Amino acid sequence: MRVVLCDSCGAPLDAPWDDLVVVCRYCGAHNLPGRPGDAVRPIVPADGRPRVSLGGRTYVVESRLGQGESSLVYRARWVVRLGELVVLKVLQARADADLFRNGWRVVRELQSSSVEGAEHFLTRLSSPVAHGLIDTDAPRPASVFGWKSGFVHTLREVGEVYRGGVPGEVVVWILKRLLELLGFVHRSGFVHGAVTPDHVLVHPYDHGAMLVGWSLARPWRDGRSERLLARSRTWSSLYGGATEATPALDIAMACRCASTIAGWHLENAVVQPALQGLLDRGAEGRVDDAWALRDLLVEISRATFGPAAYHPLTMPGWRR
Repeated sequence: MRVVLCDSCGAPLDAPWDDLVVVCRYCGAHNLPGRPGDAVRPIVPADGRPRVSLGGRTYVVESRLGQGESSLVYRARWVVRLGELVVLKVLQARADADLFRNGWRVVRELQSSSVEGAEHFLTRLSSPVAHGLIDTDAPRPASVFGWKSGFVHTLREVGEVYRGGVPGEVVVWILKRLLELLGFVHRSGFVHGAVTPDHVLVHPYDHGAMLVGWSLARPWRDGRSERLLARSRTWSSLYGGATEATPALDIAMACRCASTIAGWHLENAVVQPALQGLLDRGAEGRVDDAWALRDLLVEISRATFGPAAYHPLTMPGWRR
């Protein structure tokens, strides 16, 4: 009997290798149907849904995921792989074409990071697949990114569902994951520059968070900051008075996001001030070490809520 291994991570696949796509239960990769070397026929039928071609592949557009300040974001599928979902980002505001290109370039450069933990943290960033022009009413810049299973809700949507505030334990794991990710990004030589509720995606069951929306990212080398390329118009209040793209700004915006969704649904009035104090301190914009703040958050969380435990986030319609 031939043992079939995942194309992405090398783990054994525990499903028959037949005409259906096999999903790796370890890394979530969608593996190509048929035997290695076999020709693969198109699986998604021509059913009237829009199709776009980019990077030598054709994608069928399935639904709209969201709308940014300058782009539309869609869920799409490669026509020759039944399970090959992707994220298609199409520029709408032509005046922001330079920012659109900048976001793609930064994501590509981050893929070559050799910072400790890169293998893990790169799974929490957008995975670049293709970039170029698509032929719509007029050629428009577009980017294709790999689909991240389970990361379907933004922090903005979480706040809209939990209008009375997200439980403190959940606020802790979201901020913890966000600070870890920012620590990696900063050590890799970049500042995100737009850590907003629309750009933070959460995995409700796996205690995961990822960052999207890299159009305003700037290089960070040897402590030398650069001016912000622009500010998010929707979330301008999260920037405070900052004009420079620095790690401290990313951290401040992350803490302000956490405070926004918390709504102060913290039940222990005796120890609540410690956690709120940490968020206030980070939000001041003077903390430039995301890892150090993350370690302090772990200590405060242990004192506030006890040993680390699993706290899922219930979201309507959530699916992997």
